[in-house]
Amino acid sequence: MSGDPEHALIARQSIVVDLPVDDAFRLFTEGIGQWWPLDEGYSYGGDRAREIFLEPRIGGRFYERFVDGDELQIGTVIACEPPHSITFTWRSPGWSADTEVTVTFRPSEDGTTVELVHQGFDRLGPEGPEMARHWAGGWPRVIQAFAAAANAG
Repeated sequence: MSGDPEHALIARQSIVVDLPVDDAFRLFTEGIGQWWPLDEGYSYGGDRAREIFLEPRIGGRFYERFVDGDELQIGTVIACEPPHSITFTWRSPGWSADTEVTVTFRPSEDGTTVELVHQGFDRLGPEGPEMARHWAGGWPRVIQAFAAAANAG
């Protein structure tokens, strides 16, 4: 129901890519550094941004490594069922709580349907709705970058 306040606190993106499920999962996780738009400002490191990693196993880290070698952990993998889904926490510096990102990979006629759901913004208190809107505005570019890499092969 679109009037539901919980629904307003979820960022959701879905896209179909021209890859088998196994390859789409591997590109999204192990290959994240090949496609994530760090150079477009989708980074906590800004000009220091160099690499981004998502370790596809429970307890794995989601983190950035900067040009000076410093690292910033953004989240931790809390569920991983290769090649079907991965869930990791996301906590921006200054946030009072973690949010969660779940990415699912399902076979479709044209390859793989990839759906990303970022939720838990309600845990951020009064700033939750604004953060949800902000992230909902950023995920389309990230998913577009993923799709471009997936469909390039």
